[in-house]
Amino acid sequence: MDYDRIRPVRYLTGLLKWWRLWPRKDAVSKPDWTNWQGYALHVPFTWLFVVLLWVEAIRSRDIQHTADVLLICLTTTALGGKMINNWKYAHVAQGILTEWSTCDLFELRSQQEVDMWRFEHRRFSRVFMFYCLCSAGVIPFIVIQPLFDIPNQLPFWMWTPFDWRQPALFWYPFIYQAITIPVTCMCNITMDAVNWYMMLHLSLCLRVLGQRLGKLQHDDKDLREKFLELVQLHRRLKQQALGIECFISKSTFTQILVSSLIICFTIYSMQMSPVLQDLPGFAAMMNYLLAMIMEIMLPTIYGNAVIDSANMLSDSMYNSDWPDMNYRMRHLVLMFMVYLNRPVSLRAGGFFHIGLPLFTKTMNQAYSLLALLLNMNQ
Repeated sequence: MDYDRIRPVRYLTGLLKWWRLWPRKDAVSKPDWTNWQGYALHVPFTWLFVVLLWVEAIRSRDIQHTADVLLICLTTTALGGKMINNWKYAHVAQGILTEWSTCDLFELRSQQEVDMWRFEHRRFSRVFMFYCLCSAGVIPFIVIQPLFDIPNQLPFWMWTPFDWRQPALFWYPFIYQAITIPVTCMCNITMDAVNWYMMLHLSLCLRVLGQRLGKLQHDDKDLREKFLELVQLHRRLKQQALGIECFISKSTFTQILVSSLIICFTIYSMQMSPVLQDLPGFAAMMNYLLAMIMEIMLPTIYGNAVIDSANMLSDSMYNSDWPDMNYRMRHLVLMFMVYLNRPVSLRAGGFFHIGLPLFTKTMNQAYSLLALLLNMNQ
C-alpha cells in the first residue's frame, strides 16, 4: 500500500539534522565525531549552561535555592547525555528507519494495516503536540516575567563571574538564557519524540505480524512461504529491537535517574513559593512538572506497548487455522510458538525493562524524596 510508514519521524529527524544531532546522510555506518558544527552550536549554549548551573548549585548554601537550581540543572544535564547518545548511536536508528521505509518485508499489505498506521500516527502527533505545549509553554512565563521584576531576576539562577544584579550587566546573562532555554527545550523535545517513535513503530510492526499470523489458513497454496516470511519478519524485528535498545537505552536510563529528583525538587519549589504572589511562576512550574511527568511516562507507555504486542504473538498464532494444517506445517508452528516464549522487551541501561512498572517506581521514588526533603526542612 502507498503510505509513508515513518511520516511523523521524518519531521523530527529533519529538525535534529538542523540542530546537528542527526546524521546528515541516510547511509551512515559509524558515528561522526568530526561534527564541528554541532560542537560549535551546543558547546557555548547547552554545555556552558550546564556548567554554570552546576557551579551555582555547588556554591548554594540554602536548601530551597539549591532545589530551584537543581530542577533545571538536572534537566539540562540529562539533555547533555542525550546529545552525546545521539552523536554516538543516531546512525543505528537511521539505518532502522531507512529499512522500515524502503524494505518490502515491512510493506503494508492491506487497508486495515494502513488504517491502523494512520490512526497511531495521528495519535502520536497529538501526544507530541501536547508535550510540546507543556514543555515550550514554560518559556514565555519564565522569560517574560523577569522583565517586570524589581529588582531584576534571571529566568534561572546560574553562576556568573560578575554581579549580574547590576542594571548595566543584567542584560548579558538574560539574553544568553533567553537564547539558550528555547534551544535546549526544542532539542530535548525532539530527541525524546524520536525515541518514543522508535518504540511505537516496533510495537506496530509486532501487531501487524500478529494479525498476519492469525490469518494463516490451511488451504492457502503459499502457506509455507507466507509462514516462513513471517518467521523472517519476526527474526528481523528482534534484531531491530536490539538496535533500538542500543539507541534509547542510555538516554532513557539517564532520564530515569534524574526524573525522580526533578519531580521532587519541582514540587518542593512550588510548595515553598507563595502562589498568590507569583502566579506566573506557579503556572510555569505546573507546566514544567507536567512535562517532566510526561517525559518519563510516555517512554514507559510505548515500551509497554512493545511488550504487549510481542506477548500477543503466541495467542495470534494459536488462533490461526493450524489444527487443519499438514503435519510438517504443524511441526513448524510448534517450533515457532516455542521460540515466541522468549520475551521481547527493551531495557534502559541494561537494568530496567521499559514498561509501566518503571513509571510507578520512579513516581514512588519522587514521593519518598519529597517526604524526606520536607521533613528535613521542618
